[in-house]
Amino acid sequence: MLKGALARRYAQALYEIALKQDLNQVELELKELTRLIDENAEVAHLLYHPHITLTEKKELMDKLFSDSLSDTVRRFISLLIDKRRENLLPEIEREFKQLADKARNIVEARIASATPLSESQEERLHKELVRITGKNVRMVKEVRPELIGGILVKIGDRVLDGTVAYKLSKMRVSLG
Repeated sequence: MLKGALARRYAQALYEIALKQDLNQVELELKELTRLIDENAEVAHLLYHPHITLTEKKELMDKLFSDSLSDTVRRFISLLIDKRRENLLPEIEREFKQLADKARNIVEARIASATPLSESQEERLHKELVRITGKNVRMVKEVRPELIGGILVKIGDRVLDGTVAYKLSKMRVSLG
């Protein structure tokens, strides 16, 4: 089975449990756990190493996170270790976030601009994206000087390209 499909299945199972408990808390813990493992090479090495026993991995996770994780997330991590799927944690966290966002009626808009947007520009853009999508919008901004000017907006598989670089490339093609 493909890695993405497996991650989706685990994320869906955790999501269904989290709905009955505290969706926000589970999402926050999963995000924090993934971040801590990503930032700590030693922990990542021990968790992902194939020759370290399942028991040692579970003991390590319990020692490190027993105070900071809910019973639900600790059990979930233990299940992943038992099934030898701990390497899917980053993908599971991403899939879980998408499910939680969908439940909250939130879409993520990736905004790229040549220079940082002013606060008023961000507000106007946010209002317009909410109007277009009919959903709450979380904007993830990035500065890309190669765009020359304007903005590039990606929401899911939709792309709204209002950049100078795009307009110049269209002009170049039309002039042949």
